[in-house]
Amino acid sequence: MSDRLELTNKKPLRTFSKPADIATIGKLPPQALELEEAVLGALMLEKAPLNDVIDIIHRPEIFYKDSHKIIYESIQELFSASESIDILTVTQKLRSKGELDQVGGAYYISQLTNRVASAAHAEAHARILVQKFILRELIRISVK
Repeated sequence: MSDRLELTNKKPLRTFSKPADIATIGKLPPQALELEEAVLGALMLEKAPLNDVIDIIHRPEIFYKDSHKIIYESIQELFSASESIDILTVTQKLRSKGELDQVGGAYYISQLTNRVASAAHAEAHARILVQKFILRELIRISVK
């Protein structure tokens, strides 16, 4: 049995599922915004974790925060095109798609890299994000 946690039904990009909201379940859905920021920052700082993290987080929907989904989608697009991934290229990609302001601007993108000292634990953080996504999906399905 594989050590990797994989989700089998891959959806096309930009079909973000609506997380169960606070009113539906009475509390904040499972999420880890600090880890989301750390993973995004790590991907823009170092090339080493890219392949592993993209294998683990193969859909933007795994991120809880909408702006993080959009940023990650741009990172995936750059990765698929074999382009460099750093603060400048991600910012430019978002700008070219007209989404830079929607995610908080260039300043927010640069702040993501300040939230992580190294990319050493990016893969472990990515796995936690997948676990949080699965919990949100279980809650969403159970409240239908």
